[in-house]
This record gives sequence, structure tokens and C-alpha cells, in this order.
Amino acid sequence: MHYKAFLIAVLIIGILVIILAQFCIPTIIGADGYLHIRMSEFDRLYGIHYQFHWARFSTFAGHFADKDFLYHILLVPFTLLPDIFFGAKVAACLALVTLFLLFYWVLRLYCRPRLVPVFLLFFFLSANFLHGVSEPRPMVLVLGLTLLFTHFLIHKKQWGLFLVTAAYTLAHVSGPYLLFFAFLAEVVRFGSQREFAWKSIRSVGLGLALGILAHPNFPHNLIVFYLNGVIVPIYALKWGLELGAEFFPIYTRDYVLGYPVIFIGLFALLALATSAANRIKLSTKIWMALSGFFFIFSFFSRRYLIHLYPMFLVALAAYISDWWESAERLILPRQYKILRLSMLVLAGALFILISWSTYKNYRQNTLGDLQYNRHFEAVSKFMRENIPAGETIFHANWSDSQYFIGLNPQNDYLVTFDPMYMYYWNPEKYKLYRQISFGGASDPYAAIKEEFNARYGYAGKNYFSGLIAQVRSDPRFELMAEDGLGVVFRLR
Repeated sequence: MHYKAFLIAVLIIGILVIILAQFCIPTIIGADGYLHIRMSEFDRLYGIHYQFHWARFSTFAGHFADKDFLYHILLVPFTLLPDIFFGAKVAACLALVTLFLLFYWVLRLYCRPRLVPVFLLFFFLSANFLHGVSEPRPMVLVLGLTLLFTHFLIHKKQWGLFLVTAAYTLAHVSGPYLLFFAFLAEVVRFGSQREFAWKSIRSVGLGLALGILAHPNFPHNLIVFYLNGVIVPIYALKWGLELGAEFFPIYTRDYVLGYPVIFIGLFALLALATSAANRIKLSTKIWMALSGFFFIFSFFSRRYLIHLYPMFLVALAAYISDWWESAERLILPRQYKILRLSMLVLAGALFILISWSTYKNYRQNTLGDLQYNRHFEAVSKFMRENIPAGETIFHANWSDSQYFIGLNPQNDYLVTFDPMYMYYWNPEKYKLYRQISFGGASDPYAAIKEEFNARYGYAGKNYFSGLIAQVRSDPRFELMAEDGLGVVFRLR
């Protein structure tokens, strides 16, 4: 009875944490949500075959493919609210609650009941993870589908594999990776049981084919996968494009402090693995193999950490459960009550310390979001009121357009989502774009006007002081608006 009450309390607390995490600031969390909810509105207003003219100097202008198509379709009902950006926050909150409950369901299947509430609490002990899954992005949908996919893979549920793979492929550009995951799981199965479930590989392959062919932007979605799923990870491993921070490694200190449960769990796994009597189930081995893939690549790109976290928690819970059932466990005698109590107090103190650190770091991250998002909301409002509709606006940072397209769709911009879409479309144009943005062009006025057909522009003060200095010193430019974070300018 006490266990059930504790479990229910943890589930309720978890849902409350998700709500509070989402609505602790009035703006959207992160940047991409502004664009995602607006693209959902485009689907509702223009149909699924609209022309994406908002990124004029990229592959999207002539070969657009919505790499997050299913996610945007699921967001469409939330665009019916009076404020679509509030709708994005509501959608993000509901999506994370769904992922949390799905995570609970998976834990019930693969670990001892007493461990379930503990690992449900671990779900929230990472500010980086909580911030990432609170953003209105397809990441939460991808994580949920990955958990389902792994479960169906373990139990060779062919229809489940087929449907989840098709849905995943329509929801995210990384769908083809599921075929690799299926092979990896079957290699583990073969090593453990001398069985290789070729039917599972076939089901995943058929689901992948259906997802690719059923995409409304086929065959342009193949170009998007090539760019985002193949080329961008390669550039992230070496010097290359000015990619988003999530594509690059994280410092060891930030790794440990941002995901403390991962490192504590790794030490626990090493300690438990020393027991000679361990009998690890096949399901646990598959969870560990797939989370091991994300763990390895998390040292090259921090975005894999968000994929890793729930998978690792399930793998850790399953391993501890298997160990408990099979190994010679260290059971402290009753006379060592003080030692047992001390260990319990130490664990509680560690939990409180990590919880406080998580809260503090999450609060810091969201306050940063609030500052920048308020800025871009004000800039976009100024643009709507002072720049004619249909004008192309030069933006020094390629990622600024995620805000601007969402907040000011009456104008067009250069590139969005990823600089690779401009670089692949025209490498020389992209090089000129970065040269202008960082103040390296000898005549930025002529380059912006003639090469990008723009009469208006925006530059943030965090990285683009060189361009801003040129704008200030050239009488052919006019500063239209300025605040502490950026400037809006016009070409006379």
C-alpha cells in the first residue's frame, strides 16, 4: 500500500514539474518552437504542398521538404488557439507528460517494481535534458517512438516495428538510423541466443520505405536526409560550417554536472558488473547496446545526450533488476543499522543536492530564453510595423530566422533550420554570407543589396559587432531600431 501511494505521488509530482518547467516563463522555451508552430499553421492554411519561400537562399526555396512533417501535423490543432505560441507551449507540455507516462510504462516492463518510482525521479535530475524536452521540438516525439521501437524490437513485434518506423520517418529526418538500430539489436540477440530475427529487419525496412515514399515532399525528403542525416554529422566531427552548438562536443565538467545520473549510473554498472553470478537478460542487453550507441556519439555531439538519457535510465534500471535477481548481493546484517541509515542519509543528501543544482541550472537557462525571446518578439513586432510585406530581410545569424519566420512571416529571409541548406545550394554564396555577417566584406552595402536582394537587415550584438560597426560608419545604411542585443537597419 505504501509503495502504491509513493508511486502515485511520484507520478503526480512528475506531471506538476513538467507543467511548472514549461510555464515558468511566458515565452516559448528555446528558439525553434517559434518556427515549428508557424509551420504547423502553414500546413493548416496552405495545405501540405505549400512553397517555402521564407528561406530564399537555400534548397528550401525550390526543393522544400518538411523534415518534421508528422510533428507539424500533430501541432495543427494547437494553431487554432488565439495565440499560437501559447498553443506551442501547451503542446510541448502535453507531449512531455505523454513521454513521462510512456517512460513509466516501459520501466514497469523491464525493472523491479520498487525501482520504478526511483527512476521516475531520475527522469528530472538533468537541467539540460529537462530544458531540451521542454522545447516545442520534435525531440519528445522522437524519444517516445524510440522507446516504443526498442520494446517492439526486443519482443519481435513486427506490426509495431513497421508502424513505429513509418511514423518516426515521417516525424524526423533520422528515420533511416532505425535500420541500423535493428541490426545492432539482432547482433546482440545472435550473440546471446544464436538467433537473428530477419523478420524484424524486414519490418523496419518496409516501415522506412513507407515513411519515405508517403512523405508529401518526396523525393526532396531524400535530399534533406542526405544533408541533415549524413553531411551535417560529418561536418560536426571536424571544422566546417557554423553549426548550432548542439552539434558539437560538451565539456567534461558540463557533461558531469548536466547529466549527473549518467556518471553515477556508470559507476554503479561497473561495480555491479564485478559480480560473477550476474545473469543479464536479452532485453537488458539490447537496451544497453542502443543506449551505448548514443553514449559513444555523445562525446562528439551533445545533441545525442538527450536521446541517451531516457534510454540509459531504462538500461540501468533493467541491469540493476537483473543483478538483484541473480547475483550474490551484499546484504548488510541487521546489527549494522547505523551503517544502513548512514547510506540512506547520504543517498538522500545527494538527491537533494542534484535536485537543487538541476533547478538552479534550469532556471538560469529559461531566464536566458526569456531575455532573448522577448528581444526577438519586440524586433519582429517592429519589423511587421515598419518593413513592407514581401521584403527579404538579411539576418547575420542563420538561426535568427527560426524566430523571424515564426514571429514575422510577412517577410522572407535567407536560410533556416541549418546553414547546410544554403551551403549545399550555393557554397560561394554561403561564404559571402558569413563574410558579410562577421564584418569581413569590403562593401557590405553592395553585397547585401546586389547578392541577397535585401533592403533591410538585422544583426545581433553578441557575435556580429564587426558588421554593426560597418553599418554605423557607412552613411548608406540607416539604423532603424536598436536595443542591448541587436540592431535593425535599412539600406538607403
